[in-house]
Amino acid sequence: MSKIVIRALHEDEFKIWDSIVDRSPQGTIFHTLDWLKINAKHTDSQLYLIVGYLGNEPVGAIPIFYRRKNFFKVVSSPLGSTQIPHLGPIFPDYDVHKQNKREFYFSEFQKEFDEFLVQKLKPDRISISTSPNLLDVRPFIWNDYQVIPKYNYCKDITNLDTLWNGFKKELRKNIEKAEHEGFVIEQAGLEEIQFISQSISRRFDEQEMEYPASNEYLLDIFNAYYPEHLKIFIAKMNGEPITGIVVTGFRDTLSIWIGATQTTCKGLYPVDLLQWKIIEWGNKNGYKKCEILGANLPSISYFKSRYNFDLEIYFSVNKTQRTYRIVNSLFSYFST
Repeated sequence: MSKIVIRALHEDEFKIWDSIVDRSPQGTIFHTLDWLKINAKHTDSQLYLIVGYLGNEPVGAIPIFYRRKNFFKVVSSPLGSTQIPHLGPIFPDYDVHKQNKREFYFSEFQKEFDEFLVQKLKPDRISISTSPNLLDVRPFIWNDYQVIPKYNYCKDITNLDTLWNGFKKELRKNIEKAEHEGFVIEQAGLEEIQFISQSISRRFDEQEMEYPASNEYLLDIFNAYYPEHLKIFIAKMNGEPITGIVVTGFRDTLSIWIGATQTTCKGLYPVDLLQWKIIEWGNKNGYKKCEILGANLPSISYFKSRYNFDLEIYFSVNKTQRTYRIVNSLFSYFST
């Protein structure tokens, strides 16, 4: 079989990118061109759309962001400051290929991708978070990446009765009580996404943490994807917004993306009602699956596990040069 040839798309070729995403089962809304361009704009990074060709046919691709950070050259897919849980490589028609072809395409693509990075960008650190629909990470291991499993929650939502009965009893009571006490769930728009952004920012300030996404970034995402692929849901009491969630919809999957900040409503749990109403809405609007993103911290996984969704695995893969590791260790040592 011929050799896979890797190259970065020229800007006048960017229009073909979304067709590659559409053909790839690993493709997510975060892979789409508009989202990637907005990410590059708000992170002062350079976007490369890397495609591997076998002849004239694209057989693999990965979007990467390149930037200099503390004198080092870093390649990321995705960037940690953009609230994107996963990105990484995608493979057109992967689900229809036989296993031997899948392995060949991925393995050869990864080798050529690493060679491209060494020759063109010479990064000191490579950081990739894969799509949940890519379970085979052996090519990363074979190319000396450190691989760490990560998790979301995901569930079929086509049968609401089965889903409801699977919830933890405490959760069902919380939902019923919140609705009985008068919380109302509404779809919302631009004003409410700003409310959600400000609520998240305040929560990060309270924890003395830096908010990883700017209000301007979220507004650009809103303008590019609302209302077809982005929905905003708000929980209100007496007409006043209490908390909210930004949801993405792509293909057959609804993803609970960001929001759901804690409230001061003692003994009441509007977030539980909010997420249930989002699931109901997804079911009624033809979505087959719902993702609750982020199941990697004990402090939040308990609350998300009450829905009894299935675990969905993806992987964080990293490769660092020795100099980067030494300097980073020294920086950590003198910072303590």
